[in-house]
Amino acid sequence: MGAVQRIVVIDDDPDFVEYTRIILEAASYDILTATNAADGLALVRRTHPDLVITDVMMSYSLEGISVTRAIRNDPIINHIPVLVITAIARTPTEDLFPPGARPAPEGFLTKPVDPGTLLAAVRRCLSSTDACRLT
Repeated sequence: MGAVQRIVVIDDDPDFVEYTRIILEAASYDILTATNAADGLALVRRTHPDLVITDVMMSYSLEGISVTRAIRNDPIINHIPVLVITAIARTPTEDLFPPGARPAPEGFLTKPVDPGTLLAAVRRCLSSTDACRLT
């Protein structure tokens, strides 16, 4: 049996963090959480998880994009896949996330996300960063 895969979840919504944690722990993943970009990035750098799941909008607009860019620009952790889950694509603020500003996460889902869709995306991301890319 393989090692337990670790996932860092970064989101300022405690309900979403708990929802995600429950689903992923039930699927035998080790979950670590952070409620803001700075803490989340520090956690990623300290623990080197197998996957990062982040929201886009947290305490300031597009904080999740900053996390993804920081991961992509750090040669020690830039191999870690990032799955972005956000409600921004379904709101009047979706224009805050223009295509040219996207930080190239491996996957992108919109909230609300059902458990099956979340688990399928996580499995894709953990199996291969290419397989993680969602269309």
